[in-house]
Amino acid sequence: MFKSFYYIVIIGVFFLASQPAFGQVKKGNTLQFAAVYDSSYGIAIYEPLNLNIGGDSTRNDHKGYALQGWIEDFYPDGKVLHKGYYIDGQLKAYKNFYPSGQMEREFKMVDLNKSGMNVFYEDGKPRSIISYITSNTIKEEDFYKTGQLEYIEEYDKKCVYYLQRKFFSISGKPTSTLEIVDTKKKTYVSKEYYDNGNIKEEGQMVFNEAMGDYQKNGPWKFYNENGSVKETKTFSRGGDEGE
Repeated sequence: MFKSFYYIVIIGVFFLASQPAFGQVKKGNTLQFAAVYDSSYGIAIYEPLNLNIGGDSTRNDHKGYALQGWIEDFYPDGKVLHKGYYIDGQLKAYKNFYPSGQMEREFKMVDLNKSGMNVFYEDGKPRSIISYITSNTIKEEDFYKTGQLEYIEEYDKKCVYYLQRKFFSISGKPTSTLEIVDTKKKTYVSKEYYDNGNIKEEGQMVFNEAMGDYQKNGPWKFYNENGSVKETKTFSRGGDEGE
């Protein structure tokens, strides 16, 4: 979800003042909150250093050597901004914090292939809960500031096709759902909703692996906003065959 390219430009300047750490925690940079926080992605400037989620940058000390061990970065008032464990200049585990001391995110390895990221709003409510296999997102849940689930996406173990994809309004009503019903045939039940919660359209979809696309297939029903059936159409892998 986080766009690492957004931060690549400042990586070279950002990490020049770092100190190498081995065994004990060493002090790194002192940074302003405005310089590290993005309203869309949070404190995501460290993501390019995380190989486990696709990052390919490294962090060096003032002598040009790749960082090793625990490093802490701080806000000007001395409060911790970031505490991370580095191996050869790349992050393996870390926590970021808001100026208040509230944790902004935590990343940790589960095993050699699995890892997880929990991201929080400033009041401590969850913002994102993400699970990775290698560098691929296998499951992600994003939340509104109210704590209401905004959407959930979950893939199969190889991260090829969806197991589920659901979107919700801030009131908690579903706006779009896609759920697998047959893993062998890669068929799904798909539903779209009006703002009032009534179903707008529903039917079967099939995953076309060659095209990487989800296509309407079989009979579909389309509804008026009051819930009455407006029309029925039959599709053949995306193509409309008519009523």
